Order: sequence, then structure tokens, then C-alpha cells
Amino acid sequence: MKCDSCKIGIMIVAVILLTLIIAYQFVEPPPPDEIRIGTGREGGGYHGFALEYQKLLADEKFQLDIQPTAGSIEVLQRLQSGDVSIGLVQGGTAKTVSTEGLQSLASLFYEPVWVFYRQALSFEYLFELRGKRIAVGEEGSGTRPVAVQLLEDNKVTPDNSTFVALSSKEAAQQLVAGEIDAAFFVMSPKSSTILKLLNNPSIELLSFKRHLAYSSRYSFLTSVQIGEGMINLEKNIPGQDKILLAATASLVARQDLHPDIVYLLLQTLVKVHKDGGLLEKKEQFPSTQFVEFPMNQNAAQYLEHGPSWLQSIFPFWIASALDRLKIMLIPLIAILLPLFKGAFPLYRWSIRFKIFRWYGILRDIDSEIDGLADLEAIKEEMQRMKSLQKELIEQVSVPLSYMGEFYGLRMHIQLVLKRLEEREQEVKA
Repeated sequence: MKCDSCKIGIMIVAVILLTLIIAYQFVEPPPPDEIRIGTGREGGGYHGFALEYQKLLADEKFQLDIQPTAGSIEVLQRLQSGDVSIGLVQGGTAKTVSTEGLQSLASLFYEPVWVFYRQALSFEYLFELRGKRIAVGEEGSGTRPVAVQLLEDNKVTPDNSTFVALSSKEAAQQLVAGEIDAAFFVMSPKSSTILKLLNNPSIELLSFKRHLAYSSRYSFLTSVQIGEGMINLEKNIPGQDKILLAATASLVARQDLHPDIVYLLLQTLVKVHKDGGLLEKKEQFPSTQFVEFPMNQNAAQYLEHGPSWLQSIFPFWIASALDRLKIMLIPLIAILLPLFKGAFPLYRWSIRFKIFRWYGILRDIDSEIDGLADLEAIKEEMQRMKSLQKELIEQVSVPLSYMGEFYGLRMHIQLVLKRLEEREQEVKA
């Protein structure tokens, strides 16, 4: 009977293994351990944030390869070509390339639109820049489409003004040198370029009086206030309250980015951006607001509900593996429930079957005893019964619930053996 239970156990294990092998064919492949991110130029704000992401992701045994570019337009182009999987992109640049196959993971922080001009000009509105030399950002940068759009709204075009394509560093240098009249910048207030211009007494910062008109026209723009002395209290920079337009930087990803990588990136973004900054409130970002590309559903769910139970308990790679393998539980449960439910009746049947088989042997021998006339045949049957009796005593083990039938079998064997001995005596007589 031990062999019967072993056979049943082996059969159950075999069925489970076969089920797992079949279910594993439907398990998603594991996520890669490395992706590329497109950023702005080295030393810029985007590149600095990417370095923070890289450090935190390295703690999770994940490699982030940083690819500097000229700016958001080039980042979007590299995303479309597949050269990078994710990229930091400035608001207002989505219309420059096809959005097909790209998704937003989250908006991250405000980037003010800074318009600096030589103080001698003294102007208050963008339309007053007509006929002036204006740095609108280099080709491929996120500054350029925003600057050009805002200027065109005020009928300032290349036909009546001079648009100069310069990097932020070059634009600041030429503005200070008087080679241009005004310059657009879209970057963090912590940028060294912005700080230098704010500290230059010959350069003035434009305050957008019609900020509500711009923000209502463009969903990617909002207005932020730089209060007097907010940048530097000691030097009282700026010298008066300024209202600026602000685009929102977002992390954009290719649509084929592995879902587990999305969760890992969102964990990292929360760590870096949840405390806010000079312009952002605590826990205002990462956010699903101010995005220009369709939101990734996994990212939206994470931002709304937070990490899953697995992600909050286990490290990334363990949580990822468990989450992918959970699909195997469905067919496994479907198989195991009826299997275990039927295993016990099958086990009971196997025990009863063997007991009944032995009873069949007893019945055959018992029915032939009266007809046995050869002593050798009687001794063979007696030896057969003794062997069966020895096997039952030494090798067979049954559950307590079957001990009645087991002992009944042994008593009946003894009874048949006694009849054989009596028949032996009769034949000898």
C-alpha cells in the first residue's frame, strides 16, 4: 500500500510539473537590466536629474545609460528611432514630432520660461521685440518651439525680426556682450546661466503681465511667481516680484517599455521629485497633469494608487519575478483543486482494491480446499498463504481508518490457513 500512495504522489507531482511547464510558456519575459535615457546637454538640469536617477537605479542593480543631446526635440527624435527608451522632455515640444508610439510616464517639475533683455531696452510685452535680435534657442532644443510660438502669437516673426539659434550658454554671453537684444531660456532657476543673468545689473527679466492669456491658450504652460528675494535674499534677487510662464518637464517613454521598468522608474521619480523645489510644492510631482503625450496606464495606476503589495515588500527584481509568475497560479489552482479533491478518494479506492484483490485470492483458495487431494498441492497453497501473511505483517501499512479491514483480512488468512491444515490431515488419514 505504501507503493500505491507513492504512485499517487508521483502522479500528482507530474501533473503539477506539467501544468507549470505549460503555464510558463505564457509568462512575460523578464525586464532588461539596462535602458538608455535621453537628456539635455551635460551640466544642464535634465542631465543632473538623470545622474540622480542613475545612482538610485544602480542600488537596484539596474543600469541607466545617459545620452546627452541638444535638447527635447532631439530627445523625441531619438525616442522615435529607438535610440533611447526614455527621455526627459520639455512641455511644448510634442507638436514638433509624431507622438505615435510615445507615452508620458509623469510630469516632474516646472521649468520657467525666462525672457532676459538688455536693461536699456525697457519693454513690458513680447510684441515690443519686433525688429530686435532675439536668441530663441538652438535647433533641437526645447526652448526653440516655445519661444517661436510665443513670439508668433505676438506677430514677432523672422520676417520682421532676427531669430538667432544659440545654445543657452552662447545666448547668455552674447546678451551680456550686447550682440543680441533679448534671449529666451527654458530651464531651472538653479541653473548657473540663469543665476549669472539675474546677478547682472545690465540685464533685466521680463515679467509676463498677460500670463493668464498664455496659460489658458496652451495646456502645457502655467504661471509661477518668483517673489522678491526668492533667488537670493542677501542680494535681494530678483528686486521685485516677477510672474513667469512655466513649461513642465516630463519623462517620456516608448510604448514598448517593459511594465516592470515603468514601476521601477516611477519609484525612482518619486524619491527624486516628491519633496518639490523652489517652484513646486511638496508631493506635487510626479504627476499626471501637464503631460502632452498619452499617459502610460501602468504609470497612471502607480501615481494614483502607489506601489503594489509585492513592490512595497520585496526588492525590485524579486517583486518583478513574483508578479510575472503569478499567471502560473491560475492554471495551477484550477488543476490542484480537483486533483487534491480526487486524490483522497483515489487513495481510498487503491487501498480497498488491494484488500479486495487479496480477498479474491482467499476466495479462490477457499473454494478449492475441499477438492485438494495431493499433499504437495496443499503444502504449496499453505506456503502461499504464509507468504501472503508475512507480506501483510512486514511490508504493508494502512491508515488507522482501514485497520478494521486490514485485521479482518489477516484473520481470514489465518482461517483459510487453518482449513488447509485440516485438509492436510484428512488427506494423510
